[in-house]
Parts: sequence; structure tokens; C-alpha cells
Amino acid sequence: MNRGERAIHNLKFAQYGERELFLDLYLPGNNTEALPTVMMIPVGGWRNSQRPEGRPWLANCGFALAAIECRVHPEVTAPATVFDCKAGVRWLRANGKAYGLDPERIGTWGSSAGGHLSALMAVSGDVPELEGDGGNPGISTVIQAACDQCGPTDLERMADPELAARSPVLHEVTDNFVGGPVAEHRETARLVSPIHHVSPACPPILVLHGEDDPTVPVAESTIFHRALIAAGVDSTLHVLSGEKHGWDVNLTRDKIVAFFQRTLGVTPL
Repeated sequence: MNRGERAIHNLKFAQYGERELFLDLYLPGNNTEALPTVMMIPVGGWRNSQRPEGRPWLANCGFALAAIECRVHPEVTAPATVFDCKAGVRWLRANGKAYGLDPERIGTWGSSAGGHLSALMAVSGDVPELEGDGGNPGISTVIQAACDQCGPTDLERMADPELAARSPVLHEVTDNFVGGPVAEHRETARLVSPIHHVSPACPPILVLHGEDDPTVPVAESTIFHRALIAAGVDSTLHVLSGEKHGWDVNLTRDKIVAFFQRTLGVTPL
């Protein structure tokens, strides 16, 4: 770290009985005004959640960055993981001023299952069924921007045998996430599908996807983007030619930084 950059680890942001959840907060140096915050959701397959060991690169771009942990399968099924993300937003909004954060400028960022959760945070602000009881009740979970990297957006599609056969990994983890076969848990699948919460009230969303993604079909992003545009939402889609499920960060780094600078009001470094 340099220029006065700080990292504050293991801040408790949610609790369910004896189960506690923590986040790591990364602050840029030399800031004199309240900072916008990007909440990073490091979740893969809704079955692993591990905060980064080093300083995430986005933390060096003029934002505060909060990396949260979530409960995942098999500990929980949907919508519990969503509750954890909502609890993270509420904690940042309720406690952020103590760390120099602006409670009215919060974005989310994630890839794969984390991308799904980031997109869902954008479209489902203050939806009662998705709020949970992880702490700071009554605080709004409406965010101001979201970046979704190759996240599934319509989980109910995995009830279609043909689509499921083409995406066996997504089919398996989606079944686990919703608590059983999607065809038998359609209500839950719809509840946690970003595409079913799209409205004109959604904040700006950046969607990134590899054209040749074998895990999450690129259609998950194209149909989501079309729905957002139809609703009048500020949505940007970049389909990366020849890329699969994940790519060299340098391919999209500038796009992500520019997006959050524009939507959260960050002065470029």
C-alpha cells in the first residue's frame, strides 16, 4: 500500500444467531471528502465465498472497496446468500460515515455467481422478500450502480431440460442454490433472478460476458441487457470476443473503472 492507503479487516456486518459475517474495507489514501464505495461480492457457484487475500485492484482506483463474505451452499440455500449481500449494503449505509464513506454512493461488483448477486442488488432495492434479518433493519438497500461479470440472470431457464443439458455446471449449481431441481422450485428461482425485478427504477448497470463462455451462456447477459434497455435503464453490455468464463482483468479494467467513476462520481486518479 502507498499514499496513505488503508485496509481494515474483519469488520462484522451481519449476524444470524451465532453465525457472524465479516467484511474487509480498503480505503484509498489522501482522501478529504466522503468516498463512494464498491461492495465486492466474491462468490463462486453460490458454493464458495472467500474474501481476497491481497488488496483488490479496484481498491486502488479512488473508491473505497468493501469485500464481503456470504453464506453459501451447503450451509444455506436461496435466498439466504442474497440476504447477506443486502446486509452488507445496509451496514455500509448505516456505519460508513465512521470510515469516511458516502452512504448515498454505493455500487456492487461481482463475477459469475457474484455477478448474479451484484445484478440482483441493483434491481431489487428494498424488495421485502430479499431483505433478510442480518442487521441494521430499516436501512435502504437501494444502490447506485452495479457491475455484473458473466452472471446468470434468469435462473428459471434451468428448468428447461434442453437448456440445462447445454449448461451442466450452471444446472447443477443452480439446483443447489435454489434448494433442489429448479422445475420444483420455480418460485424461489424467480425470486432470486435479476431479470424478474427489472424496472425503470434500476440504477446504471455494466454487464460483461465472454462470447464463448461454456459455463454461463452469454444469452444470460444479452437477455438481461435487453430487458434493462426496454425498461429505460442505463445499461451497458460488452460481449468479449473469444473469451470464456473469466478473462485477463486488463481486458475490462478500464471499462469497470470508468463505469464506477461515471456512476458514483469519482474523480479519476
